[in-house]
Amino acid sequence: MPDRRAVGDALALDDASPRPERAAPRAGGRATNPVVVPRQAWLLAKNDLRQELRDLELVLTAGFFTVVVLVMFALAFAALPASAHVLAVPGMLWLAIAFVGALTLTRIFDREREADTLRAVLTWPVERVSIYFGKLLVSWLVVAGCGVLLMPALALLFPAAGVFLERPLESAALLALGVLAYCAVGTLFAAGLATASGKNVLLSVILYPLTSPALIFALVATRALLEGHAQFTTYLGQLAASDVVVVLIGSWLFEPVLVGSQRPLTDSNGERARARRERP
Repeated sequence: MPDRRAVGDALALDDASPRPERAAPRAGGRATNPVVVPRQAWLLAKNDLRQELRDLELVLTAGFFTVVVLVMFALAFAALPASAHVLAVPGMLWLAIAFVGALTLTRIFDREREADTLRAVLTWPVERVSIYFGKLLVSWLVVAGCGVLLMPALALLFPAAGVFLERPLESAALLALGVLAYCAVGTLFAAGLATASGKNVLLSVILYPLTSPALIFALVATRALLEGHAQFTTYLGQLAASDVVVVLIGSWLFEPVLVGSQRPLTDSNGERARARRERP
């Protein structure tokens, strides 16, 4: 694919450029250079975003699903009394984001899987953690974009959600932090299940229990925002702290998860090749 060859060339040039001395190798024998990780992650994310802007596969799927969920919420909860909206709106917001996020994350590695280029990506002169951050950025942009559509729509449908428009900075921070925690966990397991059969079901089964703490933090913070609670900033800080923890854990585990998911394919291909050679 031309775009992937261009990214590979750019990464090769980046790998050949002068850089500070690498850090000490990890237990697996591979060193990580944190200086080049942001640039490499951006190159990978930019390539995926360029393809997405051309195909609009993820954006259209996630956007259409968001509209469907909004219509269902409007039909189901429009008759609720205004006093109940404060309790219902946080659940509507984060339930929709959880569904849209799961739909997005199940497809985040689809291009590599369909073109059988995931193993080729692993041979690029790129830090493996850069692949994680590149995919995390793409999934975050798609899911957060759907959240940007959800918040004003909920504010129009339910009066209690008007706080989203009255306090846009706090709402944007809440959305960004909540989506980041969700996508950080989802990107890790999407990589591990990228080549698995039944990956959509398996990812949903794994994703929802593991992202429950982040969704609960976001749910409580959203209700505090709607009620004008004084501890909203405290809840937001706790959500930010959980983001740091899950991003660090995800980036630490990504390489063994991704490489381990490719070993069964390599082993099976090697066995088939040996069987062909041994045939009379």
